[in-house]
This record gives sequence, C-alpha cells and structure tokens, in this order.
Amino acid sequence: MNLVTRRQMLATVGAAAGACALSSSKDIQAKPNTGKDNKPARAWKYSKLRPDYLAQQAYYATAKGHCMYGVFAPVMQQLGNKFGEPYISFPVDMMVYGAGGAGGWGSLCGALNGAAALTGLFVRDETQQKQLISKLFKWYETAKLPTFQPSKPFVKMAMPASISNSILCHMSVTKWCKVSGEKTHTKEQKERCKRLTADVTRKTVELLNAHFAAPHAAGPTRPPKPKGCVACHTAKGSTIQNSRGKMSCTSCHTVPGKHPKV
Repeated sequence: MNLVTRRQMLATVGAAAGACALSSSKDIQAKPNTGKDNKPARAWKYSKLRPDYLAQQAYYATAKGHCMYGVFAPVMQQLGNKFGEPYISFPVDMMVYGAGGAGGWGSLCGALNGAAALTGLFVRDETQQKQLISKLFKWYETAKLPTFQPSKPFVKMAMPASISNSILCHMSVTKWCKVSGEKTHTKEQKERCKRLTADVTRKTVELLNAHFAAPHAAGPTRPPKPKGCVACHTAKGSTIQNSRGKMSCTSCHTVPGKHPKV
C-alpha cells in the first residue's frame, strides 16, 4: 500500500486550488460576446412608445418605488408587453436605490438617473448617448417644472412650478420649497416629485422616439466653444483645468471677489 504523506496531500490540494483559481481568472477576463462590428452584442431593442401614457404610468409607479424606479419600470414593462424577454425579467426593483438622489444623498435626481439608464440600455453609440443625456439634463435645468397633471392625483393641490437650475436632487427640491413655501418630506413635496418624474419620463420617451426615428440625426457635432466657468476650469486644455462637469456652476458656487470678470 502506498501511503500519501501530509506534505504530498497539501501539495496536491494546493495545485488543484491553483488550477481552479486560474480557471476562474480566465473566465473573468474572457472577452464579451461581440457582434459583426466587434462591439458588445445587445439583445435590447427599442420601439416607439407613447409619451403621455408613460407619464401617467410613471406617476403611479413612483408611489411604489420612488423616482428612478418610476421612470425606468414603466418603459421596461411596455417593451416587455411587446417583446417579452429579456425585458420581463429585468430586475427593475434595483432602481429603487436612486430615491432621493441615490440612497437619499441628494445627488443626481433619481428621475434623471433612471432616464440616463434607459438611454444607456438602448442607445449603443456612446457619443449619441451623451448627446441625448445632455439634452435631457439641460432641459431639466432650465424648464419650469412640474407641468404634469395626473388624471387621479394622490394629492389634490395647485402645484407650484420652479426652475431648478441644477440636476441635483437637493437643489431641485430646495428651489421648489422656496417657491411653494412647502417643506421637504411632506405629502406635498412627494406629490411634486411624482409629477416631476412623470415630466421626465415623457421627455425621455420623446427623445428616444425621435432618436430611433432618425438615429443618425444626433451624430457627432462640433462642440460649442467653451465659455464662462468651463473655459478656465472644466474644458480639456483650459487654463486651470481642475474640474469636471456640465452643470450650471452658480447654482451651488459663488464667484469670489478677486475672481476675474466672467
């Protein structure tokens, strides 16, 4: 009988573990399935949707899963009704994390977060993704919102509208509270966010419908010449180049007294 020593046993187990680790590493590093154009293959198709209908659905969905979920879930449900899988099985409940600017931190508005997620899912070209998201975010910054009128509101009230001048949840809510005289965490403020989510959903669907009706219309364009804060702080190759972003700066920042005239 051949006896295996403790040292031989440990060496055998170690070799097997190393082989498993190597195999797992290869699996992790494996390249994704690609299409003929050498880009990641995607099963996600978009079909023209009804903006006003989806706005109504988003309003009620927000009561279930908050703002990010409110934008994302109704669109996926409608496409699931048309295409079936993989839309039906998409874990839309994960979008609840965007509530209150991601976990209540007041950062990116959850409705915009959900809209950007939809854009990233359906629009394959990265340049066109950024252009569509930029259009939506700029609209949100400058539009007087909300404008949506629910057919059966959770809270019946004359809804004040405000201009956020920001895509951040805490700025958007704060600006509305100043205009309306209402406080945060009230039924009135929550009603405002439900209606705002409906507005964002409608605008997102309009942008996606227009894009897929003429997908090449949003092709690469020459970016505008940087001006204002961007010219010095944000643009690639700018004088200081110490910041990132496209948001309106003065909604959060003040210009110091010794700052050069902008």
